[in-house]
Amino acid sequence: MSLDHSNTVLLVTGGTRGIGLATALAYARYGAKAILTYRWGTADEAQIRQAFRDVGGPEPWLVEADVANKEETDSLAARIAERYGKVDVFVSNASMALLVKSLDDYSERGLYQSFRASAWPTFEYLLALRKHTTRFPRHAIIMSSDGPDRYTNAYDFVAASKAVLETLMRYVQFRVREEPVNINVIRSRAIRTESFDSTFGGEFYGFLRRFVDDEWFMTCNEVAEAALALGSGFFDAVRGQVITVDRGATFSDGISHLYSEREKRGL
Repeated sequence: MSLDHSNTVLLVTGGTRGIGLATALAYARYGAKAILTYRWGTADEAQIRQAFRDVGGPEPWLVEADVANKEETDSLAARIAERYGKVDVFVSNASMALLVKSLDDYSERGLYQSFRASAWPTFEYLLALRKHTTRFPRHAIIMSSDGPDRYTNAYDFVAASKAVLETLMRYVQFRVREEPVNINVIRSRAIRTESFDSTFGGEFYGFLRRFVDDEWFMTCNEVAEAALALGSGFFDAVRGQVITVDRGATFSDGISHLYSEREKRGL
């Protein structure tokens, strides 16, 4: 299979590290022009530009923009329309939610702030892009997690935001079903990124490693390849779906799996 994204304009929120950067590089290998957003102080621009040179991709456009800020989203969409006139592939990757240590951390404000920074930006970007470029991106790919379906420590508001995001995605895809836009969600199992460490901490990772090997973790590149496939045009019959990228491990993860490996792990 040969891909040509030399005419593709790619927008990735939170695109300067982790899954976002890996996805941008996956598209850049095939010639895509990447626009990467990031929050202030979170990107080493020289290092990022070098990564694009290393894969032979066009130099990216790096933009400081807070996905939770409506004015910045609208301004960026206007600048994109002026510079490129379109966005072909939109990857919604950036999100931020309040971490919950106990029931005392529950608050209406905290929940709404989490929704505002994690669930709503995807749709604000889509609406802003349609407003300024007169059409939706051909492909919208939303990064989520398995949080809504399984307990994860401190993840209460994150999981709630992901659940809202996935539900709205299905409804929005239905409402724009007559338009040439494919909206899908990618879920992944845990990936060892800066975000993972800041969310769960090194102590949790050390505990987890007693029960799983490093190979248990997914990689950013595996998720990026799935995102590349969804934006390739070969999967355009897939619309409004939540796709789990986990090497099939969701089926086998659990106490029974640990029991089968009890001798290996000294349990």
